[in-house]
Amino acid sequence: MNNIILPMYEPRLNTFNVYAALFSIIAKDESYLPWFYSNFISIGINTCDDTLYFTDHFTFFEYGEGLSSCPWLEVYKPSHKTIYYQYSSNIKETLTSYLNQNKYVWLYLDQFYIPQSNNYHKMHKEHSVLVYGYDDATNIFHIADNLDNGKFIKTVISYQQLIQAWESDICEHFRRLFRVITSIEGEYQLDTTHLKNQLEGYLSSSCITQGIYWDQTPVDGPHTYVQNIQYWIFGHEVYSYTQQLMKQVKEMSDIKSKRLDIRIPHLLWEHKKCMVERIKYLNLDMYDFYSEYEKIATNSLTIRNLTAKYNLTQKNSILDEIDTRLSEVVYTEGIALRKMIEML
Repeated sequence: MNNIILPMYEPRLNTFNVYAALFSIIAKDESYLPWFYSNFISIGINTCDDTLYFTDHFTFFEYGEGLSSCPWLEVYKPSHKTIYYQYSSNIKETLTSYLNQNKYVWLYLDQFYIPQSNNYHKMHKEHSVLVYGYDDATNIFHIADNLDNGKFIKTVISYQQLIQAWESDICEHFRRLFRVITSIEGEYQLDTTHLKNQLEGYLSSSCITQGIYWDQTPVDGPHTYVQNIQYWIFGHEVYSYTQQLMKQVKEMSDIKSKRLDIRIPHLLWEHKKCMVERIKYLNLDMYDFYSEYEKIATNSLTIRNLTAKYNLTQKNSILDEIDTRLSEVVYTEGIALRKMIEML
């Protein structure tokens, strides 16, 4: 009987499982920090599904082939023919074969069959999952995903459950996003010019024309609509759009629909938290904008917590407070980051 568990490290970001999975694979030591702090500045919200991302998001696993936008990863994209005719009914052997080669696998599963999911035996819903190990003695795979009420966790699933989750009809169109990920030795020099350009683009809400997946080969099937740049809003304009979404929620009459997407303020808080770390990493923490930005990060965390509180109470006064704090963040962040740009 065979078994293997590939290394998984503490993730630096976790709003979405693609970030948490990425850092779980590469964060063995601090060698990736120059790459991390040169990037993860630009943000964009897709107005088709109102989902907010770091604009680096889609160039890690699912789009493109070979070296991803992360120098510590190599991504293999099997052909559609291979996936649908060889892997579709042979997933257990496929996964164990790749894992035996020290390769992680990114694939879509139906959460109806994953015990740790809130959708377990309640609703069929496809979602991407990282598979990082298996054990023949107990007939389980080791997987990681944002399964615990949106929290990224490492857990296990039986062979039979994974087979059912993979073969579920709901995953039919998502099987083409099956990816094999290899951890490799990477190298990256801190790029202050790139960093400065991203900061300026973020403040001016400039359209991101490179580095995101509309400069990749077009993908048919799921997610194609998101590859149209006209549906995106970037940088500080994300805050105005978020405030519009809150206004829409406030005006809704259906109580069940009066909820805010907690992922938006959570990612905005992670954005600020990473910026505080970035300023310190660049040895710029002796300047006054460092303490100013710490306050911005604290305010952003408060916004996230208020969002959770609103979803529980649905008090409009909380929406008003969130709106005021979002405007404060935009104003104070603009001042702090312009000071930072002058120092670079």
